[in-house]
Amino acid sequence: MYQHWVVKRYATRELFQVNFDIDGQTVVMIGNHWPSRTAGQYESEPYRMTAGETLSYWVERIQQELGDDVAIVVLGDFNDEPFNRSITEYALSVNDSRRVINGRNPYLLNLMWPILASGGGSHIYNSQWNMLDQIMVSRGIVSGESGWKQHSEARIEAITIMSHPQKTGPRKFGIKPTERDIAGFSDHYPVSVELKR
Repeated sequence: MYQHWVVKRYATRELFQVNFDIDGQTVVMIGNHWPSRTAGQYESEPYRMTAGETLSYWVERIQQELGDDVAIVVLGDFNDEPFNRSITEYALSVNDSRRVINGRNPYLLNLMWPILASGGGSHIYNSQWNMLDQIMVSRGIVSGESGWKQHSEARIEAITIMSHPQKTGPRKFGIKPTERDIAGFSDHYPVSVELKR
């Protein structure tokens, strides 16, 4: 397990890396929870760009240490959409598997584009769906050279059990005691993907 600090002026959550050894094959998972948009999407964007740059740096370092074709899964709440600059320009996440396999940079394939294209999302704000929760995979998974391959499309989970009965979207638990809903879960739906050897 490793923690990668996101260095900026104000404190933020670090990236959390766990290396799994499954029957001699490594899978690297990197959990993310990037700075929120509370101060405004564009006002807070530089903080997410810094997180994206940090992520890209560590993906490159992991590939240098464990090989270009190591299986890396990047996932979490990015507080940005797949098309935002923090994701595309800084984290180097794309929607083109050829670019991931043949690119000179450590590109990641963002698996959430099909859900985004269908109008779906993992989070709702001002009656609009957002795809803030994402899963991205490295070249070794896209090509299968890591020994791991994507087995299913990425999907949004638990919609039936987590949806609010009177509103659209997930039923959040709430942080403040006055707003707490003990029947709630989260204001984001979870996302998942299956890999197979």
